[in-house]
Amino acid sequence: MRKVRALLVAVALASGLVIFATATPAQAETLRNVYFTQSYCLWYGDYGVQNGLWTSFHCDLTYGYWFLWSNP
Repeated sequence: MRKVRALLVAVALASGLVIFATATPAQAETLRNVYFTQSYCLWYGDYGVQNGLWTSFHCDLTYGYWFLWSNP
């Protein structure tokens, strides 16, 4: 019984390491700029996507300013 338990523990640890080693990290968002208007934030965010500067973006309103966040 002790050998079976040791074998099961070894298999569980090995499979956990394989899952951990093959997992891809999440893309971190990058602050690109701060704008006074939403329209300019959206315009420049769309410009970045169209020209390959980043793959996606969003604009957040915080304390009266528009923050452009993008994924590389």
